[in-house]
Amino acid sequence: MRQAEKQNYPKGIVWGHLNIANRYYNYGRFNESLKELDAAEKITERNFIDNNTSATIYGYYSVVYNMMKLYDLGLKYNDKAIFYGKKIEDSPDRRRNYLLNYIYNERAYLFYGKKRKDSALVYLYKSNKEFENPVAYACIALHYLEHQPNQDSAYVNLEKAMVYVTRNDKHATNQAKSLIYCGYGHYYLNQDNKEKAREYLEKSLEFGLKKKNVERLVKIYKLLNETYQKLGQPEKEKLYLEKYIFLKDSLENSQTKGIERSIKKIEEEKNKEKKTLRKTILLYSSIVGFLSLVLLTYLYYQNKKKKKAILESKEIISQKENETLELKSRIVDAHEEIMQLAKSNDIGFLAKFQEVYPNVSKKLLELNPELTQSNLVFCALIWLGFSSKDIAEFTFMQHRSVQIKKSRLRKKLNLGSDVDLYHFLKSLVDDKQN
Repeated sequence: MRQAEKQNYPKGIVWGHLNIANRYYNYGRFNESLKELDAAEKITERNFIDNNTSATIYGYYSVVYNMMKLYDLGLKYNDKAIFYGKKIEDSPDRRRNYLLNYIYNERAYLFYGKKRKDSALVYLYKSNKEFENPVAYACIALHYLEHQPNQDSAYVNLEKAMVYVTRNDKHATNQAKSLIYCGYGHYYLNQDNKEKAREYLEKSLEFGLKKKNVERLVKIYKLLNETYQKLGQPEKEKLYLEKYIFLKDSLENSQTKGIERSIKKIEEEKNKEKKTLRKTILLYSSIVGFLSLVLLTYLYYQNKKKKKAILESKEIISQKENETLELKSRIVDAHEEIMQLAKSNDIGFLAKFQEVYPNVSKKLLELNPELTQSNLVFCALIWLGFSSKDIAEFTFMQHRSVQIKKSRLRKKLNLGSDVDLYHFLKSLVDDKQN
């Protein structure tokens, strides 16, 4: 990309941003991926490159928004990707078909998010029809395993996908192999063939780690955890449960950051539309003023057209505001999730708390680096405003044990017995600092 920048070659710069964006969203770093896509989109707005590039940009946007569970936004960009994809001219390398295969496949997964399973299946078949390949067959198989259970249909499509692997087809990439073996693992787990399931899922993990698609690895770890649970191997079961929880929490944290960026982008678009609206009003007012001197009839039609433009612009702004409120509510939900995890004494409570309020543990460890994980959990519960009675109830302790624990904590933090722990912790870090 640096070479392209030196040569002032827009297409090279755009594809550099796209390649980086691709890596970021595979690693589950959605905020960084969106930054690269925004940069690529701005360049193409100034210098239209070609339909293939535009289709790829919007296709990648739809993938990232799907991973962030912003399905409406994903479908919006997927529509744009299809629009430009269909405008690509046919060529011997079948670039048009390959790209539409990718875009239709992603549209299917966006429909899963919208709970529209039938529509998702339609686009999976449409994807495979556009460009037959192992990933397309594997995705259809997973549909019959996860969404509309049909073991026979799942197996038939897995076998079709495996044909590409056995003949070493160029489309049988590490990602494709990981997906196919994951499908077989899921299939044999449903058949209660635990050893077969373990064998295929371990293969899936092997190829998945080479590609490092975080979303796929989360699924593999979850299935391996279930498999080793059925095999009665608690150590392996625990290992993959921890990997699953860690990667899932990491993915959700990245989703939150990506959502914040998405809110900012929507607000920027809203402000841009307001400026456009003002310019439109000024333009039409000038035209009306000029034409009023020439022809009153023309003024009437221009004024009518102006009102229609204003109404449509207001509707767009209103829609953007609703989308912004919806996204902001998801961030608020993160705090509610923490409260529920605390009340259920969930093992993932501390990890989620540190993800949403990272500065709390940081400040405490600065005061005393020897604070244990149990100490940090206890501090988190107090910081959230839970009383001693609440903490005793959530952690299954006696009320006296909670008081003893508070006394020990004061010693570790060099606090006198007259210091209120809740006010002390809140004074270190409040909600607004997070």
